[in-house]
Amino acid sequence: MRKTKIAVTVLFLFFVGPSSATVILTACSADGVVIAADGLSLKPGGTPPFVKGCKIRQGADSCFFAISGVQDIAVIRYDLVPMATRACKSDGSIVERAKAFQIAALPEVQRAWRRIVAHEPDAYALMTRSSPARVDVVFVGGPPFTVAIVGYVEDSLGRMTIDNSTIDVSNFASKPAYRTVGASENVEVYQKQHREIERLNDVGFLRNLLLGAIQLEGNPKRIGPPIAILEIGGNGAKWIEQGACLPLKHSSQTKR
Repeated sequence: MRKTKIAVTVLFLFFVGPSSATVILTACSADGVVIAADGLSLKPGGTPPFVKGCKIRQGADSCFFAISGVQDIAVIRYDLVPMATRACKSDGSIVERAKAFQIAALPEVQRAWRRIVAHEPDAYALMTRSSPARVDVVFVGGPPFTVAIVGYVEDSLGRMTIDNSTIDVSNFASKPAYRTVGASENVEVYQKQHREIERLNDVGFLRNLLLGAIQLEGNPKRIGPPIAILEIGGNGAKWIEQGACLPLKHSSQTKR
């Protein structure tokens, strides 16, 4: 894919249950899409206080997603992963699937948020570190190659409501589009210090940004290895860095 200077759009995202501050990077062009994520998930009040895992999940052959905020809470049987998986397997474009998910998941996100506010002070403190609190899901796939970020944001009354500003379909008439989602401060600092990485292709560029951001982390760490990088192109999806993620499934195992 082509490479130009990045224009960063930032959302601050936190995973809960287990919870984490995270960073997700995407690059999207007419030729394909790349998604990269760190692999450190925080567990507020837990022992140990973090776990390592995969934040990029496959819903279908050409539809992948990463969830931020209130991903699962076992005690109330809440879990966004199967809902996002079903959305990926449904009909329509990536944007249409993402919008359908956004509406369908709203009651569950609201239910989980009420639980966190009332009973999970450590998770609440983590999610409100950057106010207002957010829950976001990044869908990627194609062709046509697309990044769609759907979200929910805490309103002035403390309720989770749909954030209509985060659907993103890039216009590839002139250059690829890049998005940084999550703990972005180190990403921006590293890029300013290492402008030479802007000459790399999308995979190399995102890998360097992600590893550089992790390298700059202080303590306690919000992001960390193992990193995962997925590329979707004309020949389908493949792991560039598999990290702790599962092997990819194909049409005989998953729809689309």
